[in-house]
Amino acid sequence: MNASNSNNCEINNMKLFSRLFIFTIFITISSCGTSYKLKRDFNKSHKESEFFKGFVLFNPKSGKQIINHNGAKFFTPASNAKLYTFYSAYRTLGDSIKGLEYIKKIDTLFIKGTADPTLLYGFKGSKTIPFLNDHDGPIVLIDETLNDDLLGSGWSWSDYQYYYMPEKSLLPIYGNLAIYSMKDGSIKVVPKYFSDSILVVDSLKVNRDYEKNRFYLQRNDSSIYDVPFKTSTQLVAKLLSDTLNKPVEITSKNYIEDFKPLYSISSDSVYKQMLTVSDNFIAEQLLLQVGKETMNSYNTGDAIDYSLENYLQNMPYKPRWVDGSGLSRYNLFTPEGTVHLLTKMYLEIPQDKLLNYFAVGGESGTLKNWYGGKDKPYVYAKSGTLSNNYSLSGYIITKKETLLIFSYMNNHYRQSNSEIRTQIQEHLSIIYEKY
Repeated sequence: MNASNSNNCEINNMKLFSRLFIFTIFITISSCGTSYKLKRDFNKSHKESEFFKGFVLFNPKSGKQIINHNGAKFFTPASNAKLYTFYSAYRTLGDSIKGLEYIKKIDTLFIKGTADPTLLYGFKGSKTIPFLNDHDGPIVLIDETLNDDLLGSGWSWSDYQYYYMPEKSLLPIYGNLAIYSMKDGSIKVVPKYFSDSILVVDSLKVNRDYEKNRFYLQRNDSSIYDVPFKTSTQLVAKLLSDTLNKPVEITSKNYIEDFKPLYSISSDSVYKQMLTVSDNFIAEQLLLQVGKETMNSYNTGDAIDYSLENYLQNMPYKPRWVDGSGLSRYNLFTPEGTVHLLTKMYLEIPQDKLLNYFAVGGESGTLKNWYGGKDKPYVYAKSGTLSNNYSLSGYIITKKETLLIFSYMNNHYRQSNSEIRTQIQEHLSIIYEKY
């Protein structure tokens, strides 16, 4: 190569380097500008707003926090608590949910509840009912007491009649819900056992009596009512008898033999249902199962203590974690802590599998009507809503295919949830476009 060609190559290389350098500087300045603008917006909102908000945005590849606004402050997380329940169950329960435990003595099948939330609750492929149907002899249900309160600490007691607050139990069935409606003058109800327990009234004050399973339906109302029922071993035996078309007896005798587990359904399908539609009942029952597997106790507090000490011991701020669903007003979590949890999940679970558990912005679950509108789905997250509180935490995949982790929490506002979601959507849209 002669001197002239060599000089030309050097000049071309210098030009290419200069262009790459300028492009890198432009990208850096653009990202910094976006970060600065968002931080400024948060600070301005903090001064002008009547409510409290926190936001953390984190890049797991670089290990850097892009934005941290009130990330170390504690918030009421609402259903963002289900992220912690999910991780505890994922670490504990294995590939399948334990549907029940059993032993066979001669021709009699003895069964125990295992807090499985899926029995006759809309999950396809559950093995529990086919297993019970295949047994030709007597079936006897062991009468055991749940080592926990039926309703969670910090729940609103007056919400006992609403679909999102069923009782916890050892052998739940039909999601511990009665579903009924009036059509063409006749009452339709599932399970049918409650057909004689529904009263039609002119004016509706409550959906169910507090102490017993007496339900109410307003005359000329075509609405479908989903109302929790009060559960007991006796009621479960009757409901199983009706389903199986054969008697299920009860015994209070304690057997010392080792019961065998029957696994009912894939854990993944249960986790997806819990996170996508934010099912409180599933969350509470899963945490009971975690308690049994880790501490030999169907107890929410035991499950939480074990998880904090063994799975989440390096949390930047130890949360006040009270229940599985997030219904409790006693729960307190930080955005930084939730981003820490989501990062652990990202590092430990294959990305495609992980994102499949979540509601997708603009497409599915609780996010179907929000956080979409781009050329591709970009928000995979868990929402959380209580009156005056809304949280959204999860993953963003930006236009440049960068995965970012975020937690956005809002507490004590008085405007509509729609206004809060609109603000969040604006910020997430900017992040999608610029990072």
